[in-house]
Amino acid sequence: MQLHKDTKSYIIDKALTHIKGVEKNPDQTFDEDGDNFDYWNSVELSNGNYVDYNIHESNFGIEYDDFDGFEWHCSAFAVDPPTKDYPYPQINTDKELYLFSYKDGVCTFQDS
Repeated sequence: MQLHKDTKSYIIDKALTHIKGVEKNPDQTFDEDGDNFDYWNSVELSNGNYVDYNIHESNFGIEYDDFDGFEWHCSAFAVDPPTKDYPYPQINTDKELYLFSYKDGVCTFQDS
């Protein structure tokens, strides 16, 4: 799976903002429509299709007393458009693009 550089940059920016917000205050709900430690959202593409992205912490928030050593991950997933048989978009987890990991303030980007 490939993404336009602007879409990829948008997702990375949203993910880093989310991660830093959760690390600053893990008890506050950072994004109202999602889980702080396993967050999903969508981006509409110029062709009307969507790509979903997931930001998650390796332990999904379990025992988060100290964020030292926590590792976060961000991936994007293709979304199949509605079909005659299924009138809703569906995440296609077979088409994933791993974007980066984040640990102790350091981002390690995937070359893609």
